[in-house]
Amino acid sequence: MERSKMIYGKHLMLRIAKIKKHESLNDEEAIFAFLKSLVARLGMRVLAGPVVGNDDSGALKEGCSGIILLYESHAAIHTYTKQKEAFIDIFSCKDFETTTVFKVITATFGDFTILEEQVLSRGHHWNENLDAEYEAWTSKK
Repeated sequence: MERSKMIYGKHLMLRIAKIKKHESLNDEEAIFAFLKSLVARLGMRVLAGPVVGNDDSGALKEGCSGIILLYESHAAIHTYTKQKEAFIDIFSCKDFETTTVFKVITATFGDFTILEEQVLSRGHHWNENLDAEYEAWTSKK
């Protein structure tokens, strides 16, 4: 790829619904395991987490939120048990296949419907001396 057209990374944003195993949307251990499995399957490295919390207030928005910080960036999930829905967000400087993400979601939560799916290229911020900046960026470990 021509460096002048390079990006920092990919950002996948999903809203899924009609989740078959919707009871796991309110299960902190299931959300924790989902995040661990997701990043392992994508070949990413954990910097910290996952951290998972639960809103069991009985309100319409009850569910879990979880985030895992990665050396490659982050992955997050926010679930809504009563609606049988979830938002999933993955941002990474390491390229990944969205089909792998869908396989991990299915393995954890069963069948689902995609209501929203957006993939963005992020990081169009290279400076005027692109060759030098790219060389410095890729030489970092």
